[in-house]
Amino acid sequence: MDTLRAILFADIAGSTGLYEESGDTVAMAAVVDCVESLKNTTASYGGRVVKTIGDEVMAVFASAGQAIQAANAMQSRFADLAGAKAGIKLRIGLHYGPVIEAEGDCFGDTVNLAARLTGLASPEQILTSSETFDALPGYLRATCRKLYSTSVKGRKGKVTIIEALWQQDQGQTLLSDNSAAADAAGRAAEITYRGQTWMVDEAHPEIGIGRDKNNAVVVDVATASRHHASVILRKQKIVIEDHSSNGTFVRLQNSQELLLRREDLVIAGRVLVGLGASLAASEQEPLTISIAR
Repeated sequence: MDTLRAILFADIAGSTGLYEESGDTVAMAAVVDCVESLKNTTASYGGRVVKTIGDEVMAVFASAGQAIQAANAMQSRFADLAGAKAGIKLRIGLHYGPVIEAEGDCFGDTVNLAARLTGLASPEQILTSSETFDALPGYLRATCRKLYSTSVKGRKGKVTIIEALWQQDQGQTLLSDNSAAADAAGRAAEITYRGQTWMVDEAHPEIGIGRDKNNAVVVDVATASRHHASVILRKQKIVIEDHSSNGTFVRLQNSQELLLRREDLVIAGRVLVGLGASLAASEQEPLTISIAR
């Protein structure tokens, strides 16, 4: 019988080079120290170590929140270990969903996706999924940001990749800006560009933006695509959807800028939009999208 669980993989990266540079004895001691720290952290946050696979630890948690907190603590504690000081680092992937537990092991799509996310993670990074994000309490959502959507082997459709920011001084756009938007219904929006105004509402549920004259909002921006983006009324929310080659840059109300690449974002309040170039790095006049309630 399937049970909802969070599966976490913590992979020690760089140990091969450490074995070559420092020798088997030193490297083994460093790796054992790191693995022991991962096991202890798992237990501290109510999880269970399922198994170790080489330099990788697989753990299971009852909730997405426990798994994210454990992952954050694993990265924070790892920096103080001898292995980390010798150059090895930690990458973590986790996913929350249905799991089959049998004879102490865990099986199923949730396990497979968690492993894939670990493979996508860079050293010192924690990656998870939108399903995990949705299962988090608000205060933990505020430490996450959306990265991109991608195809993952063994999965139909694209997976939205979410990064958990365990170092809160990274100066990166937090997904809390978007989650607040996702909770905010907006049945209409006003688009303003160079003195002209267009409405997105039930009468006009989609407005196209781009260089092509078939768009409602025609722009003469060199970095914009012919059919660059759309602003859409979808399920009582206003969404901006990127279709471009160079991306759509959205400046949120807290002045942080989010880059969309063939993905969409629910809009709340008032945002500024750059077409194909960052508003901070270009002189183009931005579009303004304001939610009308």
